Amino acid sequence: MARISTLIARAMKRLSPENTATPFHPSLFMQRSLLSLAIMLAVSHQALADNVMTLPDMQVTAGKRVQSQDQTDLALSVASQADLERANVYASGDLERVFPELLMRNTGASVFPSLSLRGVSSSDPYNAPVGIYVDGVPQYLGTFSQQLLNIEHIELLKGPQGTLYGRNAHAGALNILTRQPDNTPTATLQSRFSNLHQQVSATGSTPLVDDKLFIQGTVYHDDTDGELTRSEHHGDSDNGGGNVGLTFKPNEDFSLKLAYARDRLTSYNEQYLADATYEKRRASVPLLESVYVRRVETSSATLDWNLSDALKLTSITSLQNYRHERLYGDLGFHWPETQRTVSQELRLSTQGDDRAWDAVGGLYWQKSRSHSEREPDSSAPLFGVYGVADSRIDSSEKAVFGEFTWHLAPRWDLTLGARHSVEKAETDYTQVDAAFTPGFVYSGNDTFTSTTPKIALGFQATPDMRLYASVSKGYKAGGYNRIGAITPSAVAYAPEKSLNTEIGVKSSLFDQRLWLNAALYRIDIDDVQQFIGAAGTGTQSLSNIGKARSEGAELSMDWHADEATLIRLAGTVNRNRMLDSERQGNSLTYTPGRTLRASAEHSFYFDGLLGEVRPSVGISYTGKHYFDVDNEVSQGGYSLVDARVAWLPTPDLEVALYGNNLGDKDYRTYSYLSGGAQFSQPGQGRELGLSTKISF
Repeated sequence: MARISTLIARAMKRLSPENTATPFHPSLFMQRSLLSLAIMLAVSHQALADNVMTLPDMQVTAGKRVQSQDQTDLALSVASQADLERANVYASGDLERVFPELLMRNTGASVFPSLSLRGVSSSDPYNAPVGIYVDGVPQYLGTFSQQLLNIEHIELLKGPQGTLYGRNAHAGALNILTRQPDNTPTATLQSRFSNLHQQVSATGSTPLVDDKLFIQGTVYHDDTDGELTRSEHHGDSDNGGGNVGLTFKPNEDFSLKLAYARDRLTSYNEQYLADATYEKRRASVPLLESVYVRRVETSSATLDWNLSDALKLTSITSLQNYRHERLYGDLGFHWPETQRTVSQELRLSTQGDDRAWDAVGGLYWQKSRSHSEREPDSSAPLFGVYGVADSRIDSSEKAVFGEFTWHLAPRWDLTLGARHSVEKAETDYTQVDAAFTPGFVYSGNDTFTSTTPKIALGFQATPDMRLYASVSKGYKAGGYNRIGAITPSAVAYAPEKSLNTEIGVKSSLFDQRLWLNAALYRIDIDDVQQFIGAAGTGTQSLSNIGKARSEGAELSMDWHADEATLIRLAGTVNRNRMLDSERQGNSLTYTPGRTLRASAEHSFYFDGLLGEVRPSVGISYTGKHYFDVDNEVSQGGYSLVDARVAWLPTPDLEVALYGNNLGDKDYRTYSYLSGGAQFSQPGQGRELGLSTKISF
């Protein structure tokens, strides 16, 4: 055991931040990593105890049909509810602690998140590079900040997933899957109280008619205390909501689920600190507060129908109404916005074992209507700087998609896929003349057509090792900016396209006690979409800035060292750069060169009321990344430490002490330059708290 621990420590050292000065070479990184893994594989099986627990062979739906996780020919990370708990992940903004390859940052308030994966990013919350789905229902990125309750597991698909998931999966896709009800009534009460959060929630399900009709629901409230001084509310947020689902299942072959969710978020956390006051977390100038109020309602109907033992029909219909009201205090304007999106997906998929081929295919339709306004506030200190503006955008999408997997031989699989989509967009944009915003009127409409193919080859080298290679295209649609464009030429932007090549390996060792995954990738991007313009002024706009290339490597390890110990390690390295513009050689925004996550958990078992005590600790490293395409403002590499000690007197009761950012590290989630000075959004400081969970 000591020998294996030493080998793991050496492998971690190669990924540690002390080595960040080394030039990036993906092939060299992978060679060294695979060498470390090969040494581990050479260790005798006797080095592990005979009674260790095996890691679960999880079933996933990444390919829109049920598959074993280790049989998918794509890079995939999965986190269970237990994984979320041991990493203190209570909301979507905490997911970096289980998916270190996914960078998530608020570029202001919580309603404007920015996601980055494999060096592909976008600062635009309206056109995200990562598709987000909850039980198959597509989510608008502005709704991403949400509580994670009643979770079955979460799947992170890495690399372009446009074939099955469409235009918003240019860098990958995030599938959030919730637990489904059954004949056993269940209820769970949870709470956490810390110096930053006061959260309570309740989830439950019960059969209304045994074996046929089930109801489930969740309610929650999370009050976040800001860390900034000089203001009553700066940095605060208040989030509450709930959902309810009704599932009709007359037999094993048919299921219909009707679901409704409602959420409200009030956020005061858009506050930028000047460097002179940053470390003291003092608001630079205590003028008017900026506040956002976000309201979201989502309704959906999901039908699953086994037409036969070999064929399944799925239909997902959804309606999402989104509204936010933004009072941009110091700059003196009110910014209400609404969006209504209707979508329908209809697909057929094969099912069952021992087939010569498998396939999934279907149709997708979506229609969206948005309305944004800018209304100057005469009571604000900077009233008159920005004029009245009104933006209306209507868009629609129609697509046909499919993937066919041919099981060429007992150990070979060939997958061919494609998606063809037609998107239409039209806009009416009016802006009144003011000091910083010249007046103009703009109307436009356009049609964007795309075909995104994919080919993947999988080889089962041994019963416990699978190799794969894939080539695919990614696509992010063009469109029109909402409020923010300051000239007619800045309103429209063109599609972003990419070509992705990837090779990878998935393996399980020691009777599935150790799982190892690795991948090498390269993504060539045309017409990169990034924000340009003066940050912090409300006048930035999305624009195409040329070609870019992203290449890198990923490595992960899950190891049940014995029946009570779980060790995890995940690391990425990435190099991305602009190729053919005035910014040649610059990095894209929010794309760190290295990330690392290492964690360990051990359970102590006692007789009687003491039950189980389960301490865990984790450390996350995020490398240097830039906040603007000109690479003028950045955040250097930093590490965050989290820990948790859980006590389970019974399997249904858990009390835990937890801490995040235990070193109280200062880091920035967003920065911009104005008048030669840098202003920054601070990351969350040290959090110490107590959480409880009781299940019935």
